[in-house]
Amino acid sequence: MILIADSGSTKCSWVLCDTDAKIIKETSTIGFNPYFIDHLSIIKHLKTSQLNNYKHKVTYIFFYGAGCSSQEKNKLIELPLTEFFKNAKISISHDLDAACFAMHNGSASITCILGTGSNSCFYDGKEIVEHNQSLGFILGDEASGNYFGKKILSLYFNNKMPNELKTKLESAFETDITIINKTIYNTNNANVFLAKYFPFIIETKSHSLIQQLIKDSLDEFINLRVKCFSNYNKVKVNFIGSVSYFLSEEIFDCLKRNNLKSGDILKNPIKRLIPFHFNKINEINS
Repeated sequence: MILIADSGSTKCSWVLCDTDAKIIKETSTIGFNPYFIDHLSIIKHLKTSQLNNYKHKVTYIFFYGAGCSSQEKNKLIELPLTEFFKNAKISISHDLDAACFAMHNGSASITCILGTGSNSCFYDGKEIVEHNQSLGFILGDEASGNYFGKKILSLYFNNKMPNELKTKLESAFETDITIINKTIYNTNNANVFLAKYFPFIIETKSHSLIQQLIKDSLDEFINLRVKCFSNYNKVKVNFIGSVSYFLSEEIFDCLKRNNLKSGDILKNPIKRLIPFHFNKINEINS
């Protein structure tokens, strides 16, 4: 059996296939980002997942994850997977690779991720040839879920939010500054916590203040993470991830406003990765 995983910081999607590329099981766990999770936690979550029933049957694992951008970080994911799936050959790669493979349509393109975090690269159809360094949730992650979370909390605590939005935020989201500070500064998943405020953006995006926030945030992402690439205005710009999906209309408007070519917007790449990897396995076996 072949297991493919696409992991952000919040959620990891898994799809298990038989040798004919037929889907046997789709499931999810928390995100396995090597910056925010350790060996024992990965094993624990795998044992309590539906994957536990198939762990001895898996022969190949292709894992793509946020934070998996160096051999050192990749090893933090590979070791617990090797311990858990004892019969599997394991490949660990960056989530940008998965996004590029899933979105590729035969031509060079810029591929962007907007999820809990954000990232971008220029893919020529064979490899990533340009990649602007991601600065993480403290210094970067423009237009991501955690970025919008920081913006919403800033507006709220600096009294820049009108009463109707304040009331809505207080009714469904954490607004106790003591709890917020404790969670952000004393836990290892501050980015995931901040991203939990992104649904507020979706629920209130008809409000002029939120519309402007979305517009400014997307423009900032485009200016920093798309226009940094050579020939950025000559190729299509693709977006992938949950934030991309829920802000698809606003993204298309942003691309048009910046005279860029619109590509596709996809929430999750996992199913598009199945044919790609079966072709890859056939090449290995032949």
